[in-house]
Amino acid sequence: MAVRAKPAGIFLAIVATLIILVVAGFLWIQADPARALRIAFTPGEPFTAISADPIDYTDNVNWAVLPGTNTFASAKPAGIADVTVMPEVDVFFIHPTTYLSRESWNAPLDHADANLRIEKRVLKMQASAYNLAGNIYAPRYRQATFGAFFDDAADGLQSLVFAYNDVQMAFDQFIADRNDERPFILAGHSQGSLHALALLKQRIAGTPLADRMIAAYIIGWPVSMEADLGALEDIDACASADDTRCVVSYQTFGPKGDTNGVKVYFETSVGLGGMPRKDTKMLCVNPLNWTIDGNAPAAANAGAMERVGDEDAMGSPVIGFNGARCDDDGFLYLENEPGEPWQHLKMAGENYHVYDYHMFYMNIRENAATRAAAWKAVHP
Repeated sequence: MAVRAKPAGIFLAIVATLIILVVAGFLWIQADPARALRIAFTPGEPFTAISADPIDYTDNVNWAVLPGTNTFASAKPAGIADVTVMPEVDVFFIHPTTYLSRESWNAPLDHADANLRIEKRVLKMQASAYNLAGNIYAPRYRQATFGAFFDDAADGLQSLVFAYNDVQMAFDQFIADRNDERPFILAGHSQGSLHALALLKQRIAGTPLADRMIAAYIIGWPVSMEADLGALEDIDACASADDTRCVVSYQTFGPKGDTNGVKVYFETSVGLGGMPRKDTKMLCVNPLNWTIDGNAPAAANAGAMERVGDEDAMGSPVIGFNGARCDDDGFLYLENEPGEPWQHLKMAGENYHVYDYHMFYMNIRENAATRAAAWKAVHP
């Protein structure tokens, strides 16, 4: 079923998305590290689209995951029994940034290193969290390079918009030719969550798709309750573990995390409807108890997953790994500083952004299935 947004809505959404993206270079990192990262990862040439040709998403080769394909998206933690996937539920998963090169502002679809990170890391440790809830669809797209988030000019913005256009085309093809009007979960992380947030505004809210959306997991990207969710007709924040047609969002920091980098972005940007995010409430849904602004002890952690080698199977869940609380500022803070296995990819300011899925993996896995079952119970 093809879905068409209203022309005025499309224009507003495009303008809002452009405003959102132009300040994305402030996200997740403070001023001095950002300058160093800009130098290290930003392409030296002005933005140029790597191709004018749209991607043909009717061709299966342009999908990292499709139902029935043999990928790490079907991986399960050690000791977890095989459970039949809900065949009547789909998951549209948008991968995070895996392209770190300065060669171009957007990744070629055949970039070996970027694809390795998707196929052997992201699919294994993120997308697989949804394989109990439904059939996973994950498009390949010409993602913006890592340096785009630290660019203070228009080049990074243009590369992110270019990447989003691919994601939107993939979603349109998914809905038109692959989904067959089944209920679906929208999920992503980091850059993928940014694109998912834009999809909510441009393709889902205010359309029949909103009724079929089980939930949107906008993990690792800040969402304003008023400026973002307030602009989404008939879509709210997830307030309980079995709430549906709603949004989950959180960002993970250590007990004494410095969130200034995200705050700068949040307070200088506008939301999906054009409203400034400054002085609005940032959404934090605690993945340990699925309540807004929730606080939960380590006993509520159903299992974290430590990183493993690219060719290795997933290990066993670390049950009771850590507690977490949503603070008044809208960030998720760990109860205790995690040990050495969790330090390798920690970002400045005790930012555990890379581990947003890893630390709450089993809770996400169980919750996605719970929400899917709740949706089906109401829509027999």
